[in-house]
Amino acid sequence: MTTVNYPAVVHAPHFAIEKVTFETGLQRLSDRLYSSREDAETWASVLRGPGDKVLIAEYSVAYYARCVVCGEYPNDDRMCFGDWHELGQYLTHEPGWRWTSEQLVFCPTHRPTKED
Repeated sequence: MTTVNYPAVVHAPHFAIEKVTFETGLQRLSDRLYSSREDAETWASVLRGPGDKVLIAEYSVAYYARCVVCGEYPNDDRMCFGDWHELGQYLTHEPGWRWTSEQLVFCPTHRPTKED
């Protein structure tokens, strides 16, 4: 049994930046979710191209790429996602990191052994 000190799943509003396109409808401008609307609006002004119509989408849950035991992130980006499988795809590029179907994330130091 793992003691969860830093949950990977956070039930609180998070915000994504999306652009309206004629070809695909809405397109995410960033993989990152932001923990405040103000941060999302600030980054939207940076990521917006000339003539782009940009929207801020709200998510009620976010999935953090941090170890549930120690709270460490795989790098300085401190990423969180709106979908568990997006987080998993991200972590496949981080050596030694593991994500589970129980929605737990482990760093290389706290990664359970196969016997656990």
